[in-house]
Amino acid sequence: MTTKKKSSTRWLWPLLLLGLVLGVAAYGYHLWQEKKAMDEMMAPGLRLINYTDDEVYTAVRNSRFPEPGQGASYDMGPKTGGAGLMCCVPIPAIWRPGIKMNVHYRFGKWPEGKEEMKVVELPEYPDGRPGSLYLIFHSENEFELLSSIYAPGHPRWPGKQVEPVIEGLE
Repeated sequence: MTTKKKSSTRWLWPLLLLGLVLGVAAYGYHLWQEKKAMDEMMAPGLRLINYTDDEVYTAVRNSRFPEPGQGASYDMGPKTGGAGLMCCVPIPAIWRPGIKMNVHYRFGKWPEGKEEMKVVELPEYPDGRPGSLYLIFHSENEFELLSSIYAPGHPRWPGKQVEPVIEGLE
């Protein structure tokens, strides 16, 4: 009887070891796929909305790609915006904390005005889905930058709800 017991347990340890190796490999592959998906980039267009009483010039770049040509720039008159789309600003296809964006802006007619630059963190994508980038100036001191598949006025719009200032702004 002891001989039979030895032969059946002889295969148990190699099978357990094989199961452990396969489990670790599958988990490693899962982590690699997840990281790969997080590193995938997309390049949505930039929409500018200007609720201020002055013209504004802007440029938006992902801080990982700060060089010119790796973002979008836009200029907009006072109390206008939302309709145009400038291409393209690279952002991760899957949101994660810490996505930094460089926002350059200047109010007034060219070459008047002082150019400002702020680094802002891109908020979480609504429903986990990236969309167009919206840069919304509420005043010369306050703006929002967000990515959304929803436009202002939509019930799921993640930004501040503001009454349209001109026809067709929504």
